[in-house]
Amino acid sequence: MFESLEALTDPLIRIRLEALYRELLDTNSNYKVLLMESYQCFKQLRNALPEEQQKAAFLYEDTQLSLQAILERSIYLQGFKDALFLFNELQISSHA
Repeated sequence: MFESLEALTDPLIRIRLEALYRELLDTNSNYKVLLMESYQCFKQLRNALPEEQQKAAFLYEDTQLSLQAILERSIYLQGFKDALFLFNELQISSHA
């Protein structure tokens, strides 16, 4: 059941996460500031490196973004599974 749930929810999760990031940018000034600071710091670090090491920095950043995407999806899906479990438990206890 959960494998098919993952396949069905994958596009929904991506859409929802993108919407949440847009909402954070619009409504959370701390998030926006930290995001810009992070971008500027990494840009400064990358630019300070010799050209051959800039590629390694780019690959590191790309890998970190990929890891973050996997983690975000896993956390979101686990929350969804937890909600389904809780819903089922509440249904069972209300019929007992």
